[in-house]
Amino acid sequence: MIDSIEQQTNEAAAGRPPARTRAVRAPDGREHGEDSEGTQPTIRVPSKYIPEEDSSCRILRCAVDSLYLSYKGELSNEVDDSLEDRKKSAQSNDEEDQSIAQITIADRLFNVAAHGAGHFRYIITDDRFRIQISRGKKLPLAYAKISSEYLTFNPVEKIEEELRIIVNSLGEVHDLAKVSRADVCVDFIPNIPMDKFNVRQWVTRARKKAAYWTGGDRFTGWSIGAGGVIQSRTYDKVLEIVEASNKTYLFKVWEALGWLPGEQVWRQEFQAGSTALHELGVATVPQLLDNLGGLWRYLTEDWLRLTEIGNDSNKSRWETNPLWAEIQSAIWTRTPQLALERIRSCNLPQDGRIIPGGLGYISSFMAREGITDWDEGLGTFLFHATTYFEQQGISIADQVEGKARLKGCKLNTINNRVKLDAQHAKGRAEAYRKAKDGDDGNA
Repeated sequence: MIDSIEQQTNEAAAGRPPARTRAVRAPDGREHGEDSEGTQPTIRVPSKYIPEEDSSCRILRCAVDSLYLSYKGELSNEVDDSLEDRKKSAQSNDEEDQSIAQITIADRLFNVAAHGAGHFRYIITDDRFRIQISRGKKLPLAYAKISSEYLTFNPVEKIEEELRIIVNSLGEVHDLAKVSRADVCVDFIPNIPMDKFNVRQWVTRARKKAAYWTGGDRFTGWSIGAGGVIQSRTYDKVLEIVEASNKTYLFKVWEALGWLPGEQVWRQEFQAGSTALHELGVATVPQLLDNLGGLWRYLTEDWLRLTEIGNDSNKSRWETNPLWAEIQSAIWTRTPQLALERIRSCNLPQDGRIIPGGLGYISSFMAREGITDWDEGLGTFLFHATTYFEQQGISIADQVEGKARLKGCKLNTINNRVKLDAQHAKGRAEAYRKAKDGDDGNA
């Protein structure tokens, strides 16, 4: 069970080390303080650390990075039938059929994937949630991942309440949501070079340590405990946003907290799976939120420390590095994050990609035709495009509208079933009218 600790929480977003990296594995001896076998984790409150004026880093924010929840229950037959129908639409080779692979649940529009995941038969997604749904009784009814961006701008309690309504609409739910995985992180501005640390300085219960560089030999961070029930990632968050995740909304969050564009921001992130959380006495969302501070202390003091290499053969007695001491001291509270204007999902294609790309194709066409005037070029392009599709027996308007419906389905921005449902309703009304007229005629 968890020792008595402060009631603490937060909400946030996160990321991963850049995709284009190469890893260098480092030896990790199983000396005292580094072997996790047979050791039961505990959460405790450590002594306070008071940073000095010449601090090694400046903490910007503490955050719940990612959150995965599972719900026990049984799928209703009606929802099962609807999901099966949408899944078949998603598997069709016809784009019009694919565009209606959508379902509305609790007034939210979800895209239904063509395939499930493992023993989960269905997957539904929108810009907030990715929910895997099962038919069987052995698996949870639903296994849901919450968007990092959504966690950044909304309280975890409110998000779980919304998710619970959605899952309850799938069938009968038997219990509270269980936390299957929780990632917690601290974003900080380092005042020292982050490539100065030696692999031996990381004293950990994990057995794997890896350092990462880009192809241009820029150091990007550390990964510790990869594949384990607890994992740590320490990485250049600005570089990761630019090269991989495109989560540029974090720049606005940091700016509101005093960050200046051009400053480095690094992230210390821990991923804790259900096994570790269970051993720590964390099973439900309220338990997680009540004990975030204690969880952070366990992760940064007992499971992993950045140290100053000492002469003592017992690494657990090595002094904590000042940078790490400040990361350990990060304060987790229930005070909400800054209220910022909602930003369009980073999963949606941005103007910076769409507009230059579209203009690039038109300008290539104009160059081929020897045209420099914009009005003439655009008009000629549309004429050629119309002719091209007409020769294939297709209307350019139908072609573009069909592509828009398909992409709108995948992005959850267009409900294509509205028109279909209206057509079905009209058909049923017409059938009823004809049947009624027939009855009247036989009377």
